[in-house]
Amino acid sequence: MSRVGFTGLYVAGCTWFAVACGGEPQAPPAQTSGAAATSAAAADTASPTASTVASAAPIAPPAPPFRSESPVSLWVKGGTVVDGTGGPSRRADVIVQGDRIVFVGDVDPSVRAKRVIDATGNVVAPGFVDMHAHTDPLGNVDHLLAQGVTTIVVGQDGRSPEARIASYLEGVDDKNPRVNVAALVGHATVREDAGIGAKKNPSEKDLKAMAKLVRRAMDDGAFGMSTGLEYDPGGFATKDELAAVAKPVGDAGGIVMSHLRSEDDDKVEAALDELLDQCEAAKARAHFSHMKVVLGKGEARGKAILDRLAAARAKGISVTGDVYPYTASYTTLAILFPEFARPPNSYKKAKRARHDDLLAYLKGRVEARNGPQATLFGKGKYAGKTLKDAAEKANKPFEEVLADLGPSGGSAAYFVMDEDVLKVFLADPFVSFGTDGSGSSSHPRGCGTFARIFSTYVGDAGPLKVESAVRKASSVAAETMGFEERGKLEKSYFADIVVFDPKRMKDNATFEHPVRKATGVKTVVVNGVVEWDDGKAIKGKGGRALRKKR
Repeated sequence: MSRVGFTGLYVAGCTWFAVACGGEPQAPPAQTSGAAATSAAAADTASPTASTVASAAPIAPPAPPFRSESPVSLWVKGGTVVDGTGGPSRRADVIVQGDRIVFVGDVDPSVRAKRVIDATGNVVAPGFVDMHAHTDPLGNVDHLLAQGVTTIVVGQDGRSPEARIASYLEGVDDKNPRVNVAALVGHATVREDAGIGAKKNPSEKDLKAMAKLVRRAMDDGAFGMSTGLEYDPGGFATKDELAAVAKPVGDAGGIVMSHLRSEDDDKVEAALDELLDQCEAAKARAHFSHMKVVLGKGEARGKAILDRLAAARAKGISVTGDVYPYTASYTTLAILFPEFARPPNSYKKAKRARHDDLLAYLKGRVEARNGPQATLFGKGKYAGKTLKDAAEKANKPFEEVLADLGPSGGSAAYFVMDEDVLKVFLADPFVSFGTDGSGSSSHPRGCGTFARIFSTYVGDAGPLKVESAVRKASSVAAETMGFEERGKLEKSYFADIVVFDPKRMKDNATFEHPVRKATGVKTVVVNGVVEWDDGKAIKGKGGRALRKKR
């Protein structure tokens, strides 16, 4: 018989106790003030005192054990529940009927279940949300399930599978995915669908055409729009364009998730202000995708960015972010090339007509990004080698190696971030987690992000506790996106559940072997269907397309 273990006083849903026991306030991040965020972060290290207990409200008696005359679908038994609210862990069982959680607490031993999951020695938590995914949800998602991910957000960096979100979501449902899928409409995709492409100064008619497509996507169930302003054609967008395309998002209560125009140390504030101005004008919620400060160093640098976000919240702008736990980014080589050498311009012509300018730009750009030894090719001719190694092998300067490859000649990891900045971002209560990868990525983040959070950044040496890490991975993400009845282990919520051992969570993916699956997750349940058990895929196909309600 599984009994709830009370090691202290517990009042379900009581904010004062969550704070006193090291949890975090349960208000949705999008609606909490900057001051409350600071309080929530500080609460992660708080502990109960005699005064807080003495001044508490009367304690409600424990709920009676769950009983049922008919069999239940699923009984997750004997685990330690971390419910996603940030409150303290507790010994409890979870009962599922169909696709919903019907009870969390003590269960009478007479209860019969069609399936029992023995969670003894493990944490039972809400399924994790990958806030920035590049995985095809209809393909192999074992790398996500192995990390405890039950929901992914696709359509990132300005690129969505298509502009017509309704047909995309219908296609997802028709194929019965194994994880839940939420979609954003991509700004660049909308540009192309509207026939604007790489046009630098779209007309008023063009802006209306783009806004119409975004409005249709929101009506179709998109949760918002993504932008990729460091890439083409997103980078051609003006202030007026950004406000115009975001207005339908704001009208629908959606979110703008942005790969900023620049993440470089000397430009990131201006790029962040551009996002905040866009969302303030459109009355949309803002989200800083894969937060980073390229070449920025130290805790103070990270805190300066968070202070800027807190100031925006104080003005009434809802702003959140996500982060992955690595100090190397990953993208195409185009990020190293000047605008005159990228589409819609002809690279061959640019290389011929402005050869010296091109080489000078590439040399300066790479040297400013920690040098050629900090660029590790993931795909292309030199996959697995640094740019420094490639130059030595080719017996030519590294800038000439890049010029030979061109902006579309491969992709690479760039070791340009600072650990102290990363830790500051990870600890912020408004920041959730995203892989920014896939199961075939050349960066280990696609297979290792959530496992790495628990193996490296939770505990005595890290900025997070199990309760706060689970909260960020589940309810913070769900509330940021606007998912209804997901992200917590509560009665009537959808049964997205992960059973795992935080002490055994391990990110096995490395830059040398980036597609190794994580370990430490025992069981994953998606909408009441077991999709992963004892380290093996079950392929129950319990996932579904999620749609934002208007």
